[in-house]
Amino acid sequence: MRTIVILIMAMILLYPAGTVMAQKEKKKKKKSLVEVNINTQGNKPGQGMTEQLSPPVVSDNVATVEARGVGLKREDALRDAQRNAIGQAVGVSVTSETRVENYMILQDAISSRSEGYITRYDVLKELPFPDRYEITIRAEVSLSPLKADINLLSKSIGGIRFLVMYDDSQILPEDRLNYDFALERINEYLSGKGYRYIEKKRFDELKKEAREIGNEIASSEEKYIQRLGMMSDAQFIIFLNKIHTSTRSEDFDTRTSSKYLIEVKSYDNCTAEGLGTTTLESDWTAGRDKTGMLAGIQEAVNRDLDKLMATFTRYIGQWVSSGTPYELRFYQTGTYRDFRNLRTKLQEDQNFGGDMEIVSVENYTKLNVTFKNKPDQLADKILDIADAIPEFKAKVLDIKLIYGRQLNFAPQAVQVPELQKVKP
Repeated sequence: MRTIVILIMAMILLYPAGTVMAQKEKKKKKKSLVEVNINTQGNKPGQGMTEQLSPPVVSDNVATVEARGVGLKREDALRDAQRNAIGQAVGVSVTSETRVENYMILQDAISSRSEGYITRYDVLKELPFPDRYEITIRAEVSLSPLKADINLLSKSIGGIRFLVMYDDSQILPEDRLNYDFALERINEYLSGKGYRYIEKKRFDELKKEAREIGNEIASSEEKYIQRLGMMSDAQFIIFLNKIHTSTRSEDFDTRTSSKYLIEVKSYDNCTAEGLGTTTLESDWTAGRDKTGMLAGIQEAVNRDLDKLMATFTRYIGQWVSSGTPYELRFYQTGTYRDFRNLRTKLQEDQNFGGDMEIVSVENYTKLNVTFKNKPDQLADKILDIADAIPEFKAKVLDIKLIYGRQLNFAPQAVQVPELQKVKP
């Protein structure tokens, strides 16, 4: 009897302790779940969905991939998810045994062309947020057209380099620190993406060399930009045109808010083509003044540089369907009638496309064409076609400089001083 009483008392003493411990553990788990949900709602774009995506599966030349997309609206998020799915499929197509220069920009350029690769997709999950939309899809990506376009673009973009630059003759000395800071931050981004670019030290050397050449190269902003690009062997230019501050008054408040803007001009330096202007902007911040300029520049770069780089990747992605753009320059070569005959022969060759307008610029004549192969093969084609025209054949044309997708021709016996100065 005494034994039974002892057992009952022990159970009474232990039961509350066990119950309290279990309740504490239950509350702890509930709290963790609440924290996870709060964290999910407060995440930055692209971090709301925390589930793991399945790795790509390849079967019968089709890659089945899961990808997540983020956008302001559902259609934006869906397009982003499709681009990300194609980007994964590019990674499957380009194996570790295949060496592709500028792989990252090739992947981004292909991914910008969402049409033609995805044969079907299913929406696995979608979440609307107050400031964005997130969506996860499972897509089937056909690898045959993808591999063909990768092969085509890899021939065209093998030597692409970016030059981030500004014209220090157009800015105040006290503002130079801001431009150098922005330049370095953009170069860091390019490095992180695996893009090839010109180091700031080399850019500073080029500016010095440009000043030694004299006022000849500074007659216009475009000429200055293009010459420095050629001297550095950079095919794409990111030109920091203006860095400034914008302010506004807060409603029902005496304070003001500020944001920082970097106005950037983009160029395809090989064809002397402007690709447009992009403005990188920081958030509005109350009470911030010029002392926060560098932090504002960093924020603007972090927020909007993807938007700037999309200018280049969309442009390169168009080369798949329209052909790679080239600029052909001819120094001391022939008359308009001669070039008209050359243009007619190029138009008869199915490898060429584009408007092929004959333009006289200073001391050379140029033709802009598209061509679906490498620059050296284009050079061979032009020389062969020129030899079939008596007026050109008599001059014995030769290549004087191949600069990315810009090919410079002149009679074999002629020296072109402009090209001698810019050889990298």
